Formats: sequence, structure tokens, C-alpha cells
Amino acid sequence: MLDDWGQVLDGIELFNREEFYECHDTIEEIWLQESSDEQPFLQGLIQAAVAFHHYQHGKLGAARSMLSLAIEKLEGFPETHHQVLLKEFLKGLHAWKAGLDQAISLKTETSIPESYPRIEMID
Repeated sequence: MLDDWGQVLDGIELFNREEFYECHDTIEEIWLQESSDEQPFLQGLIQAAVAFHHYQHGKLGAARSMLSLAIEKLEGFPETHHQVLLKEFLKGLHAWKAGLDQAISLKTETSIPESYPRIEMID
């Protein structure tokens, strides 16, 4: 079980504000201390944040690679995990991955979604 869910929530808030590097730092701090089966969940969130940080810096290939890793990690968890609507978040990650695949293949960014996915929570 996660020891500091509050810090994970802080990281999710940073993700949703598109402060991806800060999100990465915040959640990674917990991930490094976690030794449970929650580690892949945290790592998936971190990898998603890193993917969008790479995208913000024009590194499409790195963004695509990190999205693939994030999707792989997060798909191992239920549709809703710790109140995170993972099914919805994964839809957004898949759309971005497909957009990046096409952008890299066609050398145009017109296929990339207009907005970043958000991590939505159950109230």
C-alpha cells in the first residue's frame, strides 16, 4: 500500500497543470521508497509525465518511447486504481501514442492531440 498518497495526489495535480517535470520529481520521490506492488503504478505515472516533458522539448521519439512504457505499466492495473480513472487516462495515452507514431512517420505534428490527457479521479 502506498505510504504517502497525499504526495501522489500532489504529483497528479502537477500533471494536470502540465508541470510534467515537477510531477515526475514529486512521484519519483515516493516510487524510490516504495517496495510494494504499487511500484509499477507509480512508475507508469512517472513515465507518462516524462513523455510529455520530452514532447514539450521537441523530443517526439523519446516521448513516444516513454508513452509506450507508461501504457505497458498502467495497463496492468484495474480500470480504476486508488481512485484514479486509469481506463480514461489510458485512452488519452493511447491517442497520444498513435498521434506521435503518425507524426514521426509522416514528419508532421498534425496528428497529435490538441491537449494533454488529464488524470481524473473518482470523487
